[in-house]
Amino acid sequence: MRINIENMLINKSQSYFLTICFSFILIFMDAYELFGIPIPWMGMVLLVLPAFFEIKKSNLTIIKILIGVIIAISIPQIFKFVTEAYTSEEYTYLVLRYFNIFSFALVLIFSSKFFYENSNESFLIFLKYFILMYSLLTIYIYFAQIFDLFEFERTRENTNMFGESSQSTFWLSQPHRAMSTFREPVFLITFLFALILIYFYFADKNKFLLPFLSGIALGLTRSDYVRLFSIILIIFLALNFIKTKKISTSYLVIIFSVLIFSTFGFLECNINPSSIDCQKYEEDLQKINDSGEIQIKTNATNPVTDLDADRVEVLLYFFQSLENIQPQGLINVNLDFQNYSAIEVSEEMYFTNRTLPKYLLTRYSTQNFGTGNYSVLRFVPNVQNMIIFYTYAFGLVFPAIFFLTSIHLLVAQKFKIEAIFFLMIVLFFAISPIEEVNSFYGLLLGFLYQALFKGNNEKI
Repeated sequence: MRINIENMLINKSQSYFLTICFSFILIFMDAYELFGIPIPWMGMVLLVLPAFFEIKKSNLTIIKILIGVIIAISIPQIFKFVTEAYTSEEYTYLVLRYFNIFSFALVLIFSSKFFYENSNESFLIFLKYFILMYSLLTIYIYFAQIFDLFEFERTRENTNMFGESSQSTFWLSQPHRAMSTFREPVFLITFLFALILIYFYFADKNKFLLPFLSGIALGLTRSDYVRLFSIILIIFLALNFIKTKKISTSYLVIIFSVLIFSTFGFLECNINPSSIDCQKYEEDLQKINDSGEIQIKTNATNPVTDLDADRVEVLLYFFQSLENIQPQGLINVNLDFQNYSAIEVSEEMYFTNRTLPKYLLTRYSTQNFGTGNYSVLRFVPNVQNMIIFYTYAFGLVFPAIFFLTSIHLLVAQKFKIEAIFFLMIVLFFAISPIEEVNSFYGLLLGFLYQALFKGNNEKI
Protein backbone atom coordinates (compact mmCIF):
# COMPACT_ATOMS: atom_id res chain seq x y z
CA MET A 1 0.00 0.00 0.00
CA ARG A 2 1.34 3.40 -1.00
CA ILE A 3 1.13 6.40 1.25
CA ASN A 4 0.86 9.79 -0.39
CA ILE A 5 3.26 11.88 1.66
CA GLU A 6 2.12 15.13 0.00
CA ASN A 7 -1.42 14.65 1.33
CA MET A 8 -0.06 14.30 4.85
CA LEU A 9 1.88 17.55 4.77
CA ILE A 10 0.31 20.87 5.63
CA ASN A 11 0.93 23.89 3.49
CA LYS A 12 2.28 27.23 4.68
CA SER A 13 -1.14 28.84 5.14
CA GLN A 14 -2.31 25.94 7.28
CA SER A 15 0.81 26.12 9.43
CA TYR A 16 0.25 29.84 9.94
CA PHE A 17 -3.36 29.22 10.88
CA LEU A 18 -2.38 26.55 13.41
CA THR A 19 0.21 28.93 14.82
CA ILE A 20 -2.48 31.58 15.29
CA CYS A 21 -4.78 29.10 17.03
CA PHE A 22 -2.06 27.85 19.38
CA SER A 23 -1.04 31.44 20.14
CA PHE A 24 -4.58 32.21 21.28
CA ILE A 25 -4.42 29.38 23.80
CA LEU A 26 -1.10 30.62 25.19
CA ILE A 27 -2.25 34.25 25.36
CA PHE A 28 -5.25 33.28 27.46
CA MET A 29 -3.00 31.52 30.03
CA ASP A 30 -2.31 34.83 31.78
CA ALA A 31 -2.19 33.34 35.28
CA TYR A 32 0.71 31.04 34.53
CA GLU A 33 4.39 31.15 33.67
CA LEU A 34 6.90 28.57 32.45
CA PHE A 35 10.57 28.70 33.47
CA GLY A 36 9.97 32.20 34.80
CA ILE A 37 8.52 33.44 31.49
CA PRO A 38 4.81 34.43 31.41
CA ILE A 39 3.01 32.09 29.02
CA PRO A 40 1.06 34.94 27.32
CA TRP A 41 4.39 36.49 26.32
CA MET A 42 5.21 33.28 24.47
CA GLY A 43 1.88 33.49 22.66
CA MET A 44 2.44 37.12 21.68
CA VAL A 45 5.88 36.33 20.27
CA LEU A 46 4.54 33.28 18.44
CA LEU A 47 1.96 35.47 16.69
CA VAL A 48 4.75 37.68 15.37
CA LEU A 49 6.67 34.83 13.68
CA PRO A 50 4.36 34.36 10.64
CA ALA A 51 4.27 38.14 10.17
CA PHE A 52 8.06 38.29 10.31
CA PHE A 53 8.50 35.45 7.81
CA GLU A 54 6.05 37.09 5.40
CA ILE A 55 7.31 40.66 5.75
CA LYS A 56 8.90 40.67 2.27
CA LYS A 57 5.53 39.78 0.73
CA SER A 58 3.70 42.50 2.65
CA ASN A 59 3.02 46.00 1.41
CA LEU A 60 6.42 47.54 2.10
CA THR A 61 5.10 51.06 1.52
CA ILE A 62 2.63 50.73 4.39
CA ILE A 63 5.32 49.23 6.62
CA LYS A 64 7.68 52.11 5.84
CA ILE A 65 4.94 54.63 6.60
CA LEU A 66 4.15 52.97 9.92
CA ILE A 67 7.82 52.82 10.88
CA GLY A 68 8.19 56.48 9.92
CA VAL A 69 5.19 57.48 12.06
CA ILE A 70 6.51 55.46 15.03
CA ILE A 71 9.94 57.08 14.73
CA ALA A 72 8.41 60.55 14.35
CA ILE A 73 6.28 60.32 17.48
CA SER A 74 9.22 58.72 19.33
CA ILE A 75 11.52 61.73 18.90
CA PRO A 76 11.05 62.77 22.57
CA GLN A 77 11.90 59.22 23.63
CA ILE A 78 14.98 59.18 21.37
CA PHE A 79 16.12 62.51 22.83
CA LYS A 80 15.74 61.18 26.38
CA PHE A 81 17.50 57.98 25.34
CA VAL A 82 20.53 59.99 24.17
CA THR A 83 20.66 62.49 27.04
CA GLU A 84 19.71 60.33 30.03
CA ALA A 85 21.38 57.31 31.62
CA TYR A 86 19.21 54.21 31.90
CA THR A 87 19.63 51.08 33.99
CA SER A 88 19.59 47.62 32.41
CA GLU A 89 16.03 47.12 33.70
CA GLU A 90 14.91 50.34 32.04
CA TYR A 91 16.54 49.30 28.76
CA THR A 92 14.66 45.99 28.96
CA TYR A 93 11.42 47.83 29.71
CA LEU A 94 11.94 50.14 26.73
CA VAL A 95 12.73 47.27 24.35
CA LEU A 96 9.59 45.38 25.41
CA ARG A 97 7.41 48.47 24.95
CA TYR A 98 8.70 49.05 21.42
CA PHE A 99 8.44 45.35 20.64
CA ASN A 100 4.73 45.58 21.45
CA ILE A 101 4.31 48.56 19.13
CA PHE A 102 6.20 47.04 16.17
CA SER A 103 4.62 43.59 16.65
CA PHE A 104 1.17 45.21 16.63
CA ALA A 105 1.95 46.94 13.32
CA LEU A 106 3.50 43.85 11.68
CA VAL A 107 0.73 41.46 12.74
CA LEU A 108 -1.95 43.99 11.74
CA ILE A 109 -0.56 44.12 8.19
CA PHE A 110 0.04 40.35 8.05
CA SER A 111 -3.40 39.33 9.31
CA SER A 112 -5.17 41.70 6.95
CA LYS A 113 -3.36 40.14 4.00
CA PHE A 114 -3.49 36.56 5.31
CA PHE A 115 -7.23 36.47 5.95
CA TYR A 116 -7.93 38.29 2.69
CA GLU A 117 -6.13 35.57 0.75
CA ASN A 118 -7.65 32.77 2.83
CA SER A 119 -11.21 32.07 3.88
CA ASN A 120 -12.50 33.70 7.06
CA GLU A 121 -14.67 30.69 7.76
CA SER A 122 -11.95 28.56 9.38
CA PHE A 123 -11.02 31.36 11.77
CA LEU A 124 -14.65 32.03 12.70
CA ILE A 125 -15.25 28.33 13.32
CA PHE A 126 -12.16 28.30 15.54
CA LEU A 127 -13.51 31.32 17.43
CA LYS A 128 -16.84 29.54 17.90
CA TYR A 129 -15.35 26.49 19.58
CA PHE A 130 -12.74 28.50 21.45
CA ILE A 131 -15.44 30.76 22.94
CA LEU A 132 -17.54 27.72 23.84
CA MET A 133 -14.73 25.79 25.54
CA TYR A 134 -13.28 28.83 27.26
CA SER A 135 -16.67 29.97 28.58
CA LEU A 136 -17.27 26.51 30.05
CA LEU A 137 -13.77 26.54 31.55
CA THR A 138 -14.41 29.98 33.07
CA ILE A 139 -17.64 28.80 34.68
CA TYR A 140 -15.92 25.64 35.98
CA ILE A 141 -13.00 27.57 37.54
CA TYR A 142 -15.50 29.98 39.12
CA PHE A 143 -17.18 27.11 41.00
CA ALA A 144 -13.89 25.28 41.54
CA GLN A 145 -12.58 28.22 43.54
CA ILE A 146 -15.76 28.32 45.64
CA PHE A 147 -16.04 24.57 46.31
CA ASP A 148 -12.30 23.78 46.46
CA LEU A 149 -12.33 21.67 43.30
CA PHE A 150 -9.25 21.02 41.20
CA GLU A 151 -7.60 23.98 39.53
CA PHE A 152 -4.09 24.31 38.14
CA GLU A 153 -1.76 26.21 40.43
CA ARG A 154 -1.45 29.88 39.49
CA THR A 155 2.27 30.46 39.09
CA ARG A 156 2.47 34.17 38.20
CA GLU A 157 2.54 37.03 40.67
CA ASN A 158 -0.56 39.14 41.04
CA THR A 159 -1.07 42.50 39.37
CA ASN A 160 -1.21 44.78 42.39
CA MET A 161 1.62 47.04 43.50
CA PHE A 162 3.02 44.63 46.06
CA GLY A 163 5.56 42.47 44.25
CA GLU A 164 6.05 38.75 44.68
CA SER A 165 2.56 38.14 46.11
CA SER A 166 0.19 35.40 45.04
CA GLN A 167 -2.93 35.95 42.98
CA SER A 168 -6.09 36.66 44.93
CA THR A 169 -8.95 34.25 44.23
CA PHE A 170 -10.99 34.87 47.39
CA TRP A 171 -13.33 37.69 48.44
CA LEU A 172 -14.62 37.52 52.02
CA SER A 173 -17.25 40.27 52.02
CA GLN A 174 -17.92 40.54 48.29
CA PRO A 175 -19.45 38.05 45.84
CA HIS A 176 -16.99 35.72 44.17
CA ARG A 177 -15.71 36.86 40.77
CA ALA A 178 -14.73 34.84 37.71
CA MET A 179 -11.15 35.27 36.53
CA SER A 180 -10.66 31.99 34.69
CA THR A 181 -7.03 31.63 33.52
CA PHE A 182 -6.30 35.34 33.99
CA ARG A 183 -4.84 37.13 37.01
CA GLU A 184 -7.65 39.68 37.14
CA PRO A 185 -11.33 39.57 36.13
CA VAL A 186 -10.88 42.76 34.09
CA PHE A 187 -8.15 41.10 31.97
CA LEU A 188 -10.57 38.28 31.20
CA ILE A 189 -13.08 40.88 29.98
CA THR A 190 -10.52 42.63 27.77
CA PHE A 191 -9.47 39.52 25.87
CA LEU A 192 -12.64 37.39 25.81
CA PHE A 193 -15.28 40.06 25.20
CA ALA A 194 -13.52 41.24 22.04
CA LEU A 195 -13.56 37.73 20.56
CA ILE A 196 -17.24 37.32 21.42
CA LEU A 197 -18.22 40.62 19.81
CA ILE A 198 -16.30 39.84 16.63
CA TYR A 199 -17.60 36.29 16.30
CA PHE A 200 -21.27 37.12 16.75
CA TYR A 201 -21.06 40.01 14.31
CA PHE A 202 -20.35 37.47 11.57
CA ALA A 203 -22.41 34.59 12.96
CA ASP A 204 -25.73 35.75 11.54
CA LYS A 205 -27.73 32.67 12.57
CA ASN A 206 -29.75 33.46 15.67
CA LYS A 207 -28.26 31.33 18.43
CA PHE A 208 -29.06 31.12 22.13
CA LEU A 209 -26.83 28.64 23.95
CA LEU A 210 -23.40 30.00 22.97
CA PRO A 211 -24.21 33.69 23.58
CA PHE A 212 -25.88 32.76 26.87
CA LEU A 213 -22.88 30.74 28.09
CA SER A 214 -20.41 33.39 27.00
CA GLY A 215 -22.56 36.07 28.65
CA ILE A 216 -22.53 34.10 31.90
CA ALA A 217 -18.73 33.82 31.75
CA LEU A 218 -18.42 37.58 31.23
CA GLY A 219 -21.07 38.47 33.81
CA LEU A 220 -19.52 36.36 36.56
CA THR A 221 -16.50 38.68 36.52
CA ARG A 222 -18.77 41.35 38.09
CA SER A 223 -16.50 43.95 36.53
CA ASP A 224 -17.55 47.55 36.02
CA TYR A 225 -15.92 47.33 32.62
CA VAL A 226 -18.20 44.54 31.43
CA ARG A 227 -21.23 46.70 32.20
CA LEU A 228 -19.64 49.75 30.59
CA PHE A 229 -18.86 47.76 27.43
CA SER A 230 -22.40 46.37 27.45
CA ILE A 231 -23.76 49.94 27.41
CA ILE A 232 -21.49 50.74 24.44
CA LEU A 233 -22.80 47.60 22.71
CA ILE A 234 -26.39 48.71 23.35
CA ILE A 235 -25.63 52.07 21.70
CA PHE A 236 -24.16 50.23 18.70
CA LEU A 237 -27.26 48.01 18.43
CA ALA A 238 -29.46 51.10 18.45
CA LEU A 239 -27.43 52.67 15.63
CA ASN A 240 -27.48 49.39 13.72
CA PHE A 241 -31.26 49.16 14.05
CA ILE A 242 -31.69 52.75 12.83
CA LYS A 243 -29.52 52.08 9.79
CA THR A 244 -30.48 48.50 8.87
CA LYS A 245 -33.78 47.88 10.71
CA LYS A 246 -32.19 44.67 12.02
CA ILE A 247 -31.15 43.61 15.49
CA SER A 248 -28.83 40.81 16.61
CA THR A 249 -30.56 38.32 18.87
CA SER A 250 -27.20 36.93 19.92
CA TYR A 251 -26.01 40.33 21.15
CA LEU A 252 -29.27 40.82 23.08
CA VAL A 253 -28.81 37.45 24.81
CA ILE A 254 -25.22 38.37 25.70
CA ILE A 255 -26.25 41.75 27.13
CA PHE A 256 -29.10 40.21 29.14
CA SER A 257 -26.95 37.46 30.66
CA VAL A 258 -24.04 39.85 31.32
CA LEU A 259 -26.23 42.35 33.18
CA ILE A 260 -27.99 39.65 35.22
CA PHE A 261 -24.88 37.75 36.30
CA SER A 262 -22.78 40.87 36.88
CA THR A 263 -25.49 42.45 39.04
CA PHE A 264 -26.35 39.51 41.30
CA GLY A 265 -23.76 37.42 43.10
CA PHE A 266 -23.14 35.04 45.98
CA LEU A 267 -20.70 35.17 48.87
CA GLU A 268 -18.33 32.21 48.80
CA CYS A 269 -18.56 31.76 52.57
CA ASN A 270 -22.35 31.81 52.35
CA ILE A 271 -22.80 29.01 49.84
CA ASN A 272 -19.77 26.98 50.97
CA PRO A 273 -18.96 27.76 54.64
CA SER A 274 -16.56 24.81 54.75
CA SER A 275 -14.32 26.40 52.11
CA ILE A 276 -10.63 26.33 53.01
CA ASP A 277 -10.41 30.10 52.63
CA CYS A 278 -13.51 30.75 54.73
CA GLN A 279 -12.25 28.67 57.65
CA LYS A 280 -9.57 31.32 58.26
CA TYR A 281 -12.25 33.86 59.26
CA GLU A 282 -14.44 32.14 61.85
CA GLU A 283 -15.96 35.31 63.33
CA ASP A 284 -16.84 36.77 59.91
CA LEU A 285 -18.09 33.37 58.76
CA GLN A 286 -20.56 33.26 61.62
CA LYS A 287 -21.86 36.74 60.86
CA ILE A 288 -22.30 35.93 57.18
CA ASN A 289 -24.34 32.81 57.94
CA ASP A 290 -26.36 34.03 60.94
CA SER A 291 -29.60 34.06 58.96
CA GLY A 292 -29.11 30.49 57.73
CA GLU A 293 -30.21 31.56 54.25
CA ILE A 294 -28.46 32.03 50.94
CA GLN A 295 -27.80 35.75 50.50
CA ILE A 296 -27.78 37.40 47.10
CA LYS A 297 -25.77 40.60 46.86
CA THR A 298 -26.30 43.13 44.10
CA ASN A 299 -24.54 46.05 42.51
CA ALA A 300 -27.80 47.96 42.32
CA THR A 301 -26.53 50.64 44.69
CA ASN A 302 -23.67 51.56 42.34
CA PRO A 303 -23.97 53.11 38.87
CA VAL A 304 -23.01 50.66 36.16
CA THR A 305 -20.27 52.96 34.98
CA ASP A 306 -18.56 53.28 38.38
CA LEU A 307 -14.83 52.68 38.24
CA ASP A 308 -12.63 51.79 41.19
CA ALA A 309 -10.57 54.37 43.06
CA ASP A 310 -7.32 53.57 41.24
CA ARG A 311 -8.79 54.25 37.80
CA VAL A 312 -10.60 57.37 38.98
CA GLU A 313 -7.23 58.65 40.23
CA VAL A 314 -5.71 57.94 36.79
CA LEU A 315 -8.43 59.99 35.10
CA LEU A 316 -7.97 62.86 37.55
CA TYR A 317 -4.23 62.75 36.94
CA PHE A 318 -4.80 62.89 33.18
CA PHE A 319 -7.34 65.73 33.11
CA GLN A 320 -5.55 67.87 35.69
CA SER A 321 -2.29 67.81 33.72
CA LEU A 322 -3.80 67.96 30.23
CA GLU A 323 -3.12 71.69 29.79
CA ASN A 324 0.61 71.33 30.37
CA ILE A 325 1.16 67.85 29.01
CA GLN A 326 4.56 67.17 27.48
CA PRO A 327 5.95 63.97 25.90
CA GLN A 328 7.47 61.92 28.72
CA GLY A 329 8.83 58.94 26.81
CA LEU A 330 7.65 55.38 27.41
CA ILE A 331 9.77 54.84 30.50
CA ASN A 332 8.65 57.92 32.42
CA VAL A 333 4.85 57.69 32.13
CA ASN A 334 4.24 55.42 35.10
CA LEU A 335 7.05 57.04 37.10
CA ASP A 336 5.40 60.43 36.66
CA PHE A 337 2.07 58.94 37.75
CA GLN A 338 3.79 57.47 40.82
CA ASN A 339 5.14 60.92 41.76
CA TYR A 340 1.67 62.42 41.34
CA SER A 341 0.05 59.69 43.46
CA ALA A 342 2.63 59.98 46.23
CA ILE A 343 2.54 63.76 46.79
CA GLU A 344 0.01 63.84 49.61
CA VAL A 345 1.05 60.58 51.27
CA SER A 346 4.68 61.76 51.24
CA GLU A 347 3.69 64.97 53.00
CA GLU A 348 1.66 62.99 55.52
CA MET A 349 4.55 60.67 56.32
CA TYR A 350 6.91 63.64 56.72
CA PHE A 351 4.69 65.36 59.26
CA THR A 352 3.84 62.18 61.16
CA ASN A 353 7.50 61.30 61.43
CA ARG A 354 8.18 64.82 62.72
CA THR A 355 5.44 64.73 65.33
CA LEU A 356 5.28 61.00 66.18
CA PRO A 357 1.78 60.95 67.72
CA LYS A 358 1.41 58.22 70.29
CA TYR A 359 -1.47 56.47 68.53
CA LEU A 360 0.54 56.15 65.32
CA LEU A 361 3.04 53.95 67.15
CA THR A 362 0.38 51.58 68.37
CA ARG A 363 -3.00 50.81 66.90
CA TYR A 364 -2.97 52.84 63.67
CA SER A 365 0.63 52.21 62.66
CA THR A 366 -0.19 51.10 59.10
CA GLN A 367 -3.14 53.33 58.25
CA ASN A 368 -3.01 56.53 56.28
CA PHE A 369 -5.10 59.66 56.69
CA GLY A 370 -6.94 59.43 53.39
CA THR A 371 -4.00 60.88 51.55
CA GLY A 372 -3.22 57.84 49.45
CA ASN A 373 -1.70 54.38 49.44
CA TYR A 374 1.70 54.02 51.11
CA SER A 375 2.70 51.39 48.55
CA VAL A 376 3.07 54.02 45.79
CA LEU A 377 6.17 55.31 47.56
CA ARG A 378 8.00 52.15 46.52
CA PHE A 379 6.04 50.32 43.83
CA VAL A 380 5.34 51.95 40.46
CA PRO A 381 1.61 51.83 39.50
CA ASN A 382 0.35 51.58 35.93
CA VAL A 383 -1.98 54.12 34.37
CA GLN A 384 -4.08 51.22 33.00
CA ASN A 385 -5.30 53.07 29.94
CA MET A 386 -3.83 52.98 26.45
CA ILE A 387 -4.84 56.50 25.40
CA ILE A 388 -3.45 58.05 28.58
CA PHE A 389 -0.25 55.97 28.43
CA TYR A 390 0.62 56.83 24.82
CA THR A 391 -0.52 60.46 25.19
CA TYR A 392 1.94 60.96 28.04
CA ALA A 393 4.63 58.98 26.24
CA PHE A 394 4.38 60.66 22.82
CA GLY A 395 2.47 63.87 23.53
CA LEU A 396 -0.79 65.20 22.10
CA VAL A 397 0.25 64.01 18.64
CA PHE A 398 -0.96 60.51 19.58
CA PRO A 399 -4.61 61.39 20.37
CA ALA A 400 -4.56 63.70 17.33
CA ILE A 401 -3.50 60.83 15.04
CA PHE A 402 -6.01 58.52 16.74
CA PHE A 403 -8.87 61.00 16.26
CA LEU A 404 -8.04 61.95 12.67
CA THR A 405 -7.61 58.31 11.60
CA SER A 406 -11.00 57.45 13.09
CA ILE A 407 -12.70 60.38 11.35
CA HIS A 408 -11.01 59.46 8.05
CA LEU A 409 -12.30 55.89 8.30
CA LEU A 410 -15.85 57.04 9.03
CA VAL A 411 -15.86 59.53 6.14
CA ALA A 412 -14.18 57.12 3.69
CA GLN A 413 -16.75 54.44 4.56
CA LYS A 414 -19.60 56.98 4.49
CA PHE A 415 -20.51 56.27 8.12
CA LYS A 416 -21.50 52.69 7.31
CA ILE A 417 -22.35 50.39 10.20
CA GLU A 418 -19.24 48.33 9.43
CA ALA A 419 -17.02 51.35 10.14
CA ILE A 420 -18.89 52.06 13.37
CA PHE A 421 -18.46 48.45 14.50
CA PHE A 422 -14.73 48.54 13.68
CA LEU A 423 -14.26 51.73 15.69
CA MET A 424 -16.27 50.23 18.56
CA ILE A 425 -13.73 47.40 18.79
CA VAL A 426 -10.88 49.92 18.60
CA LEU A 427 -12.52 51.92 21.40
CA PHE A 428 -12.96 48.70 23.37
CA PHE A 429 -9.19 48.12 23.27
CA ALA A 430 -8.37 51.80 23.83
CA ILE A 431 -10.28 52.18 27.11
CA SER A 432 -9.46 48.74 28.50
CA PRO A 433 -6.92 48.46 31.36
CA ILE A 434 -4.27 47.02 29.01
CA GLU A 435 -2.19 50.15 28.43
CA GLU A 436 -0.31 49.04 25.29
CA VAL A 437 -1.02 47.66 21.85
CA ASN A 438 0.19 44.12 21.18
CA SER A 439 0.23 41.42 18.53
CA PHE A 440 -3.13 40.00 19.72
CA TYR A 441 -4.82 43.35 19.08
CA GLY A 442 -3.06 43.56 15.72
CA LEU A 443 -4.35 40.15 14.63
CA LEU A 444 -7.96 40.87 15.53
CA LEU A 445 -8.02 44.34 13.99
CA GLY A 446 -6.28 43.09 10.83
CA PHE A 447 -8.82 40.28 10.48
CA LEU A 448 -11.70 42.65 11.16
CA TYR A 449 -10.49 45.30 8.71
CA GLN A 450 -10.24 42.96 5.75
CA ALA A 451 -13.48 41.18 6.66
CA LEU A 452 -15.45 44.43 6.85
CA PHE A 453 -13.87 46.57 4.11
CA LYS A 454 -12.21 44.28 1.57
CA GLY A 455 -15.15 42.31 0.31
CA ASN A 456 -14.44 39.14 2.31
CA ASN A 457 -17.36 39.65 4.67
CA GLU A 458 -18.35 36.02 5.16
CA LYS A 459 -21.19 34.95 7.41
CA ILE A 460 -21.41 31.55 9.03
